[in-house]
Amino acid sequence: MALPRPQDAPPIPATPEQRAAHWSLYAPWLQDDPVSYWKEMRENQPIVRSQELGGYWILTRYEDIEWAARNPQLFSSAQVGIPHRTIFPEKQIPIQLDGDEHRSWRQTLAELFNPSMVNHFTPAIRQAAAEAADALVGRDSCDFIAEFATALPAETFLITFGIGREHLQTLLAHKTWLRREGIPNARTDEDIVDANRPLREFFADAIERLRASGIEGRRDVLSQLLRSRHDGRELTQDEMTNVAFVTMGASLDTTTASLGLQFLHLAEHPEVRRAVAAAPPDRIPVIVEELLRHEPVSSTGRILTQDVERHGMLLRRGDRVLLSWGMAGLDPRVFDHPDDVDFDRPSTRHLGFGVGPHRCLGMHLARRVITIAMQEWHARFPEYRVDPDAPLIRHYSPGRGLMALGLRLDAPPAGGPAVAGTDPRDPR
Repeated sequence: MALPRPQDAPPIPATPEQRAAHWSLYAPWLQDDPVSYWKEMRENQPIVRSQELGGYWILTRYEDIEWAARNPQLFSSAQVGIPHRTIFPEKQIPIQLDGDEHRSWRQTLAELFNPSMVNHFTPAIRQAAAEAADALVGRDSCDFIAEFATALPAETFLITFGIGREHLQTLLAHKTWLRREGIPNARTDEDIVDANRPLREFFADAIERLRASGIEGRRDVLSQLLRSRHDGRELTQDEMTNVAFVTMGASLDTTTASLGLQFLHLAEHPEVRRAVAAAPPDRIPVIVEELLRHEPVSSTGRILTQDVERHGMLLRRGDRVLLSWGMAGLDPRVFDHPDDVDFDRPSTRHLGFGVGPHRCLGMHLARRVITIAMQEWHARFPEYRVDPDAPLIRHYSPGRGLMALGLRLDAPPAGGPAVAGTDPRDPR
């Protein structure tokens, strides 16, 4: 049940030009369906100028978004938010870094998130997904976001960072407070830094526990950070908590959003859902890739380092630019019939994880989490649909996603263990 538009909500701008001029991730009129309005904007102009949030440019098409991302010497990552807010006293590692500084940190961190690491932690992630799904067996309905899609990415983060799943509720409480109260109520950048302090202390405490217990033989991210060297020296405590905080911020909400949007599409399209439920395990990664393309989530900001002309428009040094990674995947100039889900599509080279030197370090892990979620969920619930009596709450800020998704669970089979063999609960 989609919630009705509030009567006191600001009116939707009347024309395509006005809608482009008032584009903002925070605009109430965009929260329910930014995709349709983006399509309109993309077909009208490759580059538009929004007057909101101090003014910024929007690149609407795949080729221009990719061009900007592959030219970091023109499009700096020093300010990735629109509006830009200072999260830490120092830059966020590595997403706010440019040039040699970014390359150096990227080399330090790349091995921590490679496919080998993902494979090592896959049994524990699968166990977490299986337990979350098993908890719903026998129910006739659930809120998919609250009861599955929020906890699984958070548990994955705790598993891969060596913090321990027993800290799940503490992590979620800190994160939820920060998103719903800490940042919205912050009047200054100093207020945001203060609001982040509980999470930074949470990560600092986790690092100290690992130091005390020993890290020999452990493969989790924090243990590897404790062993790592950057520019020939050990990482500082502030640098390690910075990396942990940025990874959490970049992974939890985006993975939850992807899961919610993908499962909403499956719940609304029975023929697609049945194809997924019947697919062999090795087919699921292909399915996930197409759903990642079809369901845009993330955007980011850049700031120009010099004047540049594109499509007859002059973008000046210091101007801010919005890049929507997800919306690029719906560009008909690149994808035939982009609004259709096609698991036999010859190319799914979407930009959902970005492109260029800042491409998402955690993309291998995110893909694996969503793949596992698809497998474990459909093993228990091959039949489900949107609950017409439950709220369906969408949002476009800070990324496209869902706050609530009620599902009806029809005739679920008995649940069971997902993985046979060794106990994966304490991966090292």
